[in-house]
Amino acid sequence: MQESIVLYEKKEKAALITMNRPQQFNAWTAELMEEIAAALEQAGKDTEVRVVMITGAGKAFCAGGDLGAMEAFTNIDDRRRFYEQAGRITTAIRNLPKPVVALVNGVAAGAGCNLAISCDLAIAVKEAKFIQSFVKVGLAPDSGGFYYLPRLAGLAKAKELMLLARPVGAEEAKSFGLVAEVVESGQLFETGMKYVRELASQAPLALEMTKKALNESFNMTLEESLENETLTNSFLATTEDFFEGARSFKEKRPAIFKGK
Repeated sequence: MQESIVLYEKKEKAALITMNRPQQFNAWTAELMEEIAAALEQAGKDTEVRVVMITGAGKAFCAGGDLGAMEAFTNIDDRRRFYEQAGRITTAIRNLPKPVVALVNGVAAGAGCNLAISCDLAIAVKEAKFIQSFVKVGLAPDSGGFYYLPRLAGLAKAKELMLLARPVGAEEAKSFGLVAEVVESGQLFETGMKYVRELASQAPLALEMTKKALNESFNMTLEESLENETLTNSFLATTEDFFEGARSFKEKRPAIFKGK
């Protein structure tokens, strides 16, 4: 029986989504993207899941689009659907009301690089490489690269990485904001679970609304952002989790949040 090209597992309060085409370095096909999107939707609906992790099987995180599959397109509509499908994954991660953590276990090239940086947090092994490899195959960045990379690394660095297609290591990627933490390869999953436990201990509604506000912050004026803060906290201050958080602080004990 052939193993699924996307594996979905629950680990404590996390959903672990693994791209499972190791022989092809987890390069994206239409089928793979469809299954990633379905796994993200499943994680979003699962009330037991507080955090989502995305990683790749084998030596690579994701090598980007499968060039063989892309060469087989016979018309522009097929090509458009492929890139729209890639964009839907980026949108799904952004709109997911739960934190998404990329576990970058190896090379993250092309769309794989942009998948990693579209996640809320990224942890990478020391050997990982991040490559905006598009121009080397006659393409421009996709999967939200034009949106996220300049915001994370700055416009000048984004131009350097995209125009020169220069690979950068994990430590360098961390230095300009693409990665939160760099670890030894044997510590990647353990570190991911450390993040899961820390995130899962926080109030789910507060995490959701903080993620949403951060995503919207670049499109707001200061006045709009202040108004958004007021509306957000006016709502959160009515929740059971707020009162539980306040009680636990006074009682010097860990809070037990229920997302209500």
